[in-house]
Amino acid sequence: MENLRERFFAISFIGFIIATTLLVLYMLLPFWKPVTLALISAVVFYPLQRFFERLFRSTLVATFFSLITVFAVVIVPSAVALVILGQELTKLVQYLNQYYQSGKLQLLVEDLRSWLYIYLYKFHEHYPFLGELLKEENLKELLTKIYTNIYPFFTQLTKSAVYWIGSAILGIFVYLLTLFFALYQGKRALKHAKNLIPLEEKDKEEILSALYNAVTAVIYGTAGTAIVQALVAFAVYLYYELPYPFLWATLTALFAFIPPFGSGYVWFPIVVYELVLVDVIKGLIGLGVGLFVISSIDNFVRPLVMREKIELPYIVLFFSVMGGIFTFGFTGIFLGPTVFALFITLIKLYEEKFVKTTRNGD
Repeated sequence: MENLRERFFAISFIGFIIATTLLVLYMLLPFWKPVTLALISAVVFYPLQRFFERLFRSTLVATFFSLITVFAVVIVPSAVALVILGQELTKLVQYLNQYYQSGKLQLLVEDLRSWLYIYLYKFHEHYPFLGELLKEENLKELLTKIYTNIYPFFTQLTKSAVYWIGSAILGIFVYLLTLFFALYQGKRALKHAKNLIPLEEKDKEEILSALYNAVTAVIYGTAGTAIVQALVAFAVYLYYELPYPFLWATLTALFAFIPPFGSGYVWFPIVVYELVLVDVIKGLIGLGVGLFVISSIDNFVRPLVMREKIELPYIVLFFSVMGGIFTFGFTGIFLGPTVFALFITLIKLYEEKFVKTTRNGD
């Protein structure tokens, strides 16, 4: 009877802990993105925290200086970039509206129709639908539908800017608050978390090492290279006197996360357009910069950093990044590879602890 009572108490207590944990996680759900980014940032900026701790001999002072550094290096540049991006998006929306209202769409239809006619006429006999596409009314209807679908999206994006700014301010506050306590009391929290893991010390260290390597590899190998590529591409876009260069540079950075061509999805068509239709010399210069500078960053620096930090095959990296983006949004860029790295580490531990042990026992 006593054993039954103890077992019932243990099961009830564990159930109560699980229920309370789920309730806490549910309460934190609205803030999961800034909290997650703060924890990732704490891992990335931990070497900086250690440096300030050795310099000032005070964890509290070191944490304040780390926060000031993060604010100056991450928050301020990101805010400035978002303001510039918002201004260019607003100008783009106004330009599209003026372009449509001025009747220039008709001229675009004629030019596009003539250009398509030259290249697609030879396929007309085998593919009759091309002839229907080249008809003026069909082409104009297609472009009008594209405009009427895209313009409301950008307009709504502009109108919701005020709400987004308010949410961003709250998110930044939660991010900095979480980052402060993650840096200040991270060691103590990590020690408690390790005590709750029912594994040997060696296995705990292997899991934590895999998580640390995954986070730092994604930050340095993916986010870092994306920013550098965007800066180089931004210089090329300024050289081309391209309208809305910062918007194009932002797209270059975002597409850098998408394998296999990364930022090439954006800069290569722009360079080809410049080469074929605008200026051959400028186009060749941009092509050289793209192939030998931007692509070299993508093809050499990123794999070097990623392979040194995280042992994931390329196909796994692809699905981890893409799956993370589609599941968690922008935060998934960092969470995806981290989850995959943790999964692979746990599989290795299972193989070492159970599969090999069973084979040796047989």
